[in-house]
Amino acid sequence: MKHLIIIFMIMLVNVLNGINIGSFPEFQNHIKDESAQVADMKLHKQLKQARISREYEVGDQETYWRYDLTIMPPGWLQTPATCRAVGEHCYVFVADEDWQVNMDEADVQVVLNYLEYETMNGDDYGAVEMDTLHFGNMPDELDNDLKLIVFYSALGSYNGSTFDGYFSSYNQVTEAEAQQMNPPGHSNECEMIYMTCYPLDPTDPIRISVLAHELEHLIHWGGDINENLWVDEGLAELAMVYFGLPDPISQFNSNPDNSLITWNQDWADYVKTMLFFTYFAEQFDDGTIISDIVSESANSISGISAQLIAHGYTIPFVGIFNNWTIANYLDDPDVDQGQYNYQNLELPIFNITSNHTSYPAQGNGTTNAWASDYVRLIPNGQNFNLHLEVDHTISLGVLRISNEVATTVDFYNVDGSVDINLPEMSEEYTKMILVIPNSNYSNLAYNYEVTEFTAAEHDIAEIKTINLKNYPNPFNPATTIKFYLSEESSVELAVFNLRGQKITTLINEQIPKGEHAITWNGINKFGTPVSTGMYLYKLKTKNHEIVKRMLLLK
Repeated sequence: MKHLIIIFMIMLVNVLNGINIGSFPEFQNHIKDESAQVADMKLHKQLKQARISREYEVGDQETYWRYDLTIMPPGWLQTPATCRAVGEHCYVFVADEDWQVNMDEADVQVVLNYLEYETMNGDDYGAVEMDTLHFGNMPDELDNDLKLIVFYSALGSYNGSTFDGYFSSYNQVTEAEAQQMNPPGHSNECEMIYMTCYPLDPTDPIRISVLAHELEHLIHWGGDINENLWVDEGLAELAMVYFGLPDPISQFNSNPDNSLITWNQDWADYVKTMLFFTYFAEQFDDGTIISDIVSESANSISGISAQLIAHGYTIPFVGIFNNWTIANYLDDPDVDQGQYNYQNLELPIFNITSNHTSYPAQGNGTTNAWASDYVRLIPNGQNFNLHLEVDHTISLGVLRISNEVATTVDFYNVDGSVDINLPEMSEEYTKMILVIPNSNYSNLAYNYEVTEFTAAEHDIAEIKTINLKNYPNPFNPATTIKFYLSEESSVELAVFNLRGQKITTLINEQIPKGEHAITWNGINKFGTPVSTGMYLYKLKTKNHEIVKRMLLLK
């Protein structure tokens, strides 16, 4: 089921004044770009200054332009409508031809309740206020009225595909300007969301969840009209999560090698962006970072990175992406204090790329930009050596998973090629997962060989390097972090909180081969004590990047 206007994706090719339009969402995105150009013109800005105030009461009548969705690309219809309800944040209009046929007063009160007073997650607010609190204020482009118009009519269907609702950027420019766009269109010169009352049930809560999705697009139009589609759609999907009725998770989990930042109009694109921004919001939303991303002038990864810095986070987008790829496979609240977990979504199983049960084992593959592959190793008690070759730097994630003991997550920096004695396996662990994330704008090529090994004397140094540890843990007031270098290396050892904010740097220099230890006394970089809680410490050397956790109790 897909809102953005479509329940079953309409894939066709129309040629519109020389522009290829492959689907209704593509048509909508093209119109957004057209309206962005108009809204930036000097004449449009002058017209905004001369706008006339407009507000409605129950019983007021208007004739609105709307899409004719029985043809593609959409045509236009003029539809008389009457205001049937007025709330604090919205008006509800119903097409006169549908009144008492496809929608009545009882229906209006049901939808007004969801629009104004409650969501599926609670009764703190309705869908309209929910969106403005999370994503920012609605624009007030032309009508000098801060309320949203929700216009119900029989949107119908096309070739068997039915429509929930939509936001049209045409309404953000004047009628005269809309007729000059490519293709020419019409404007109601107001902030409006169109919703169906036939053949779909307008009172079904999923319709309001879809409306929250479309309203995010309107808010994003006002906040950053030029935002990349994957961000705008992902945040619109997040609106449905906030409402309490998210889209079903399918397709993306079957093929996680799907670039997060590439938009192909597939169902998996909606799912992957919904998962990313849900994970991002759960881990990093401090109350304003989501709305600040919406209004951030920089786009895509650059915009998200700018707001992470502005909100005091030191973890880069790459680190969040790598953690997200692990969360998609694990979704476990008990690992690293929920760092790889979804609170508001139940994830299906993510497909693996390769599965190995006997050794030696070999494999190779390619991973799309900003996507991930998963390789499963079934250990049967063995320890493994991994030889991995990649054509650009990655942060390899290694998961040891068990139903009996705590799952562990280790990271290794891989630049070109590396040989790693993987974390010790035992019969308690049922499987090891190699997470191969490609946090890069070009495709990743990799190949690997996995062999069983016995820890001989010459292996001990390498094993000690990997098994970074601190003692005591939990601790109060201090703990000692120990590690071993098998060769001289540049070393950075730092402490972070669970939001990825750096608390202090303990080491940042060239360190000789051998045993090393340093004590952390729970003091941050400003010289003040930190509070009770879980902290992460990360050791980064030339060939390794290892993260462990420690608990301070006071």
